[in-house]
Amino acid sequence: MSRRKSSILLPFNTTASKAGNQTENASHVRSRKTPAKRRRTQVEVLETRSDENNLEVYDDLKQKMWSIYRVADLNNFNYQKPGTFPRYGRILSRHLVHSFTQPVTLQATFLEKPDFKGFEGENPPVHIKVEDIQLNTPRLVYEGILFSAHAAVDSKVEGAAYLPVLLARGPIPVRNKVHECLTAVFSSAIHEVSFPPEEMQWMIAAWSGFLNESQKNKEVNFLYGLPAKPDTIQCQYSVNFIKDLWRCIHDQDSLVVELNEVKKFHDVLVRHTYQTLGLNLAAVPLVIYRTPDFEIHATGKVKVRTVEFVPRILHFIADLCETRNRMDLNES
Repeated sequence: MSRRKSSILLPFNTTASKAGNQTENASHVRSRKTPAKRRRTQVEVLETRSDENNLEVYDDLKQKMWSIYRVADLNNFNYQKPGTFPRYGRILSRHLVHSFTQPVTLQATFLEKPDFKGFEGENPPVHIKVEDIQLNTPRLVYEGILFSAHAAVDSKVEGAAYLPVLLARGPIPVRNKVHECLTAVFSSAIHEVSFPPEEMQWMIAAWSGFLNESQKNKEVNFLYGLPAKPDTIQCQYSVNFIKDLWRCIHDQDSLVVELNEVKKFHDVLVRHTYQTLGLNLAAVPLVIYRTPDFEIHATGKVKVRTVEFVPRILHFIADLCETRNRMDLNES
């Protein structure tokens, strides 16, 4: 059977999907005004090279739905003393036990992880886990990974650790309590990160040339949100269609993506949908972009299925977090 290059699933179709989880990505944060928009003019796409050691490190981030947060300097965060991380675990465990009205048996651990290639710095990544130890087999209820920005200049604040990116997953109540404890103990601040439409467009266009087909999935899905409705409009394109379109716009030998290329890519997609299906989606917000390699949500969630995409996505997220942190400092 021949595969159509594009198709669409409307809300009244039985296969229409819900977008009701847009409010799931919540956390304890300090009140702050939304930072002013930063207009990108170009992005350098990270070229990934196969390195078995790094692939093993990245593999732990695969196939998990992460919510993204940015973190201010962690004051008095100490890597040096042997008993420091166990003490942090005890502090967080006590905080969690006393924070819930119902009896809980939660145990937290802090572990130092190997550096991600390209994110090396004075402060290595930190893995935070919270487990329910009531049962014979502990059950993971929270997981978070703090890491530095891509090739970042380390924090100049004496005695502070500079780990501006936090990937976290777990039930919202537990997530809120963990982040509440971290902000209090280290005099820091944790903010949710969402992807405005222009950032979504950059990620979609810049990575289009690297997409892979899987045995089960050969399609790319764009899910658009409808005002005041929980349903979405889903547009489907073949992976090859998206890659061919990007190759017509961008020189494949160049790792630098320009703003005019991103705008042209999305303008062509919108025009194609209008001409073939009669729907003008130019002003409809994109809420989810899903490929065989990864999916990103405008609410600030990401799931990576292919290891080679992990460093590309981390690079972009880290740059976004570091830039917004710098804007906060300039406003203060």
